[in-house]
Amino acid sequence: MTTFPEIVLGPTGEVLDLPFGVFTVRISGEQTAGALSVVDSVLAPGALGAAPHIHHAHEEYFLVTTGEVTFDTADGELAIGPGGSVSVPRGRPHGYRNATTSPATLTTIFTPAGYETYFREIAAEAAAGTPITPELLNELRAKQHTTPWP
Repeated sequence: MTTFPEIVLGPTGEVLDLPFGVFTVRISGEQTAGALSVVDSVLAPGALGAAPHIHHAHEEYFLVTTGEVTFDTADGELAIGPGGSVSVPRGRPHGYRNATTSPATLTTIFTPAGYETYFREIAAEAAAGTPITPELLNELRAKQHTTPWP
């Protein structure tokens, strides 16, 4: 049985300024003994949140809170509006983007936790002035057992 730390009440979250949006780690794996993490994202109009990829070590659950987010899956393209959700089991290809002219926000739950580290690494690279290329993103994703698709 997983043992969680005491209830932790903290600040509003860890804000990460990424080239494709502002991501806020609301609940980290450190707070849940690795069970899950929760990240809020604000995607600018036209932003690519994530190129299509496959996670081999965790699941993702998305809840669109404002705007519209387009998910690219093996089954096709899905445009999801406020209140809509998408569940992505490990091993299933997916990507997402804001194809509209208005900002979009979403909350993502990762089980188990750990993928928030990927966002932290992108933020650190961007802050250091490193160009954020698809190759760099694939390298950072690989550390999280994630591969590009197709």
